[in-house]
Formats: sequence, structure tokens, C-alpha cells
Amino acid sequence: MIPDMTDHATESVTRPTTNQDTVRVLCVDDDEDYLDTVATRLSEDDFKVATETSAAAALDSLDTVDCVVSDYEMPGMDGLELLVAVRERAPRLPFVLFTGTDPDELCDRIPDEIWTEYLRKNGPETTVSILAGRVCRLVDHHRTLRDANRSLIAIEATGDGIATVSPDGTITFVNRVFASHFGVEPGDLVGRPWQTCFPDDEVDRFESTALRTVRDDWQWTGGCVCETDDGETFTAQTCVAGLDDGSFVICLTGSDDE
Repeated sequence: MIPDMTDHATESVTRPTTNQDTVRVLCVDDDEDYLDTVATRLSEDDFKVATETSAAAALDSLDTVDCVVSDYEMPGMDGLELLVAVRERAPRLPFVLFTGTDPDELCDRIPDEIWTEYLRKNGPETTVSILAGRVCRLVDHHRTLRDANRSLIAIEATGDGIATVSPDGTITFVNRVFASHFGVEPGDLVGRPWQTCFPDDEVDRFESTALRTVRDDWQWTGGCVCETDDGETFTAQTCVAGLDDGSFVICLTGSDDE
């Protein structure tokens, strides 16, 4: 993502809601008065704030924070050098470069990435409110992605075969267990119509029983005849559940042929 280099004079100051209660922020600025002002305002907005007056010292606290907010012009290591050092240790840690420096001097040096944003300092009242929103947005995105990755790891670790199907009938995800039932790799099934996993007669039965059931907000469980690319069939205990957007999940809990 290209960093936003405007001064945000008219930006909304509404603070987003994060998916966890406490947001831990590390504020770094050699201007102690301004640092105290920012820390106080963020604390009043329910952030847990730690402060450092040097970039080098900030590197020791990365494991205990959700976001780094740093000034640019500081003695020794400046804010961009701190960003480089942070990325070496924590590539996805949210980072806001919060500075009064002219954006034209920095736009070519700030990396184009989703975890870094630029915010220019203006009056403390408006600017800190905007900063709070920026921090929450980055942290919420980071936490959502982290939780999704954990869920995918859990899905891959389960003994059940799991596939997700989009509202248009396209397979969008399969784990390795599901793919192994069909003797293929997960990528071989993603992008296909779900119907390719079943004989024609079973497709008709699946549509009239399982899919009709999940459209009425119920789960369906039963035996299904599945078919591999080689035309071999096997019967698997199957659970089908609908999702809010019209997608559905197919879970193969085991093969009756084993």
C-alpha cells in the first residue's frame, strides 16, 4: 500500500473498533513534551502506551507491543532507520511514521507495504485522534490476518477433509486431507466446480438434500459417494454447513471404504 502523504486536515477522527480490547503502542520521539502529550491522549483513549526517546532503545520492546509510532527526525537512528530495523525483526508489525517533516522529502523512502503508514503532525487535538484511528486500523488488520492464519493451520492439522465453496459453486479452499481422498494436491481442486468431486447422480442428490438443508440454516450430515479424476468412487461420511454469504463448507469425516 502506498503511504498516504497528505496532511489529513479533513480526515475523520472516528476511532475504529479493534477485535481485541487492549492495543499496546510504543511511541518514539526525542521531543519529550510532545511525546508525553501523545502518550497521555492515547492512554485516555484506552491504549496501553509505552514511550522511548531514542529509536535504538525502542528495538528492545518490539515483542511486547502491537504497533510502533515513531517520529522521523531524531538523533542517532532516525525514524526510517528504525523502520528498517523493525522490519528485520518483525516484518508485519504495524508502524506509523508520525512526523512534522515535509512529506515530499520522505515519499520515496517510505516502503510501499500494508503495515506502514505516514501521518503528518498537526495540532495535537485533531492529529492524535487521527493517529488513534490509524493505529487501530493497522492493528485490527494485523490481528485479523494472524487469526485467519491460525485457523488455516488448525484446519490443516485436523484429521477431517475440509473444502470451502463460493456462492457460484467454485471450490475456493481445500486442505490436504480433503485433497488426499481424491489422490491430488489441494491446488488441483481449487478453482473447480464442486460437482467435479461427485458422480452425476450424487450431484443431483447433494443439491436436493444437503444444499437445500443448509440454505434453511441447518447443517446436513450423511454419506456421500465421491469420485476421483480417474473415475474411482468412494463413500465418505460428510457434513455440509452454510455460511452467511451463500458459501458452504464440505467436511469429509472419513471414508466408509477404509
